[in-house]
Amino acid sequence: MPRLTELLDTFRSYFAAYEQESRHAQLSTPPGRVDLKVVTFLVVAMVVLSLLDYHGGSGDWRILEAMFGLFVDDPQALLSGWFRDDEWGRLLRLSYWSGTTFLGYFIVPVVLIVVVFRDRLRNYGMPNPFGSGHPWLCLGLFLVMLPFVVAASFTESFQATYPFYGHADRSMFDFLAWQLVYAAQFFALEFFYRGVLIHGIKHRFGVYSILVSTIPYVMIHFGKPLPETLGSIVAGIALGALSYHLRSIWPGVFLHIAIALAMDSFSLAAQGRIGLF
Repeated sequence: MPRLTELLDTFRSYFAAYEQESRHAQLSTPPGRVDLKVVTFLVVAMVVLSLLDYHGGSGDWRILEAMFGLFVDDPQALLSGWFRDDEWGRLLRLSYWSGTTFLGYFIVPVVLIVVVFRDRLRNYGMPNPFGSGHPWLCLGLFLVMLPFVVAASFTESFQATYPFYGHADRSMFDFLAWQLVYAAQFFALEFFYRGVLIHGIKHRFGVYSILVSTIPYVMIHFGKPLPETLGSIVAGIALGALSYHLRSIWPGVFLHIAIALAMDSFSLAAQGRIGLF
């Protein structure tokens, strides 16, 4: 119990310090002035989430026809040949999903931060990844999660969902190409939810920005197995707190990619498609 009390006291001290930072930032803003940075980030987040929901899915590639029509005579036939190809079509469709996610979650906010607000990315959880460290913390958290991943890999709903790319076990190229595509969207996702939606609004909401960012994060899990969706609540808060405290998204990026790799690997192994068990 003394150790638990010590941990609670440490949490309270950090919470109080972060809340003081938020109050100080609000007091430095003249009364009656609208916080345009907070408004801009939240409105852009709404637009990005809406566009990705309607046009960012793996089956929404037809939106590319208008762009390709500027260069070829029959873009519909060309793109249909690519994206419906039995051998590589699924990987291309998933690459489209990853690419639109990267565009909406990373490129758009970066332009907003650097061009519009003339700010530095390190202020949004993007310090030098080789200097932010914390490798043992990341490894420890990964090892904590690993038994749950292994246990879930034997469930029918988990095996029906992962990996998203059904040919991931066809060759080493397929597996690595898919993991690269998958990792790119995880990096962008962490920057958006644990970078922009926390560090971009924390001066106004303090530590409660973690909860603000977690709400849409949980919603993008709707349609996945219920345990994973419920787990995203815990993951969103935990990774958000980690980013808030360390001022870095990199531990979250590592954990997300490592756990995703483990999920795909153990799901394939549990189905007998690769030899881990």
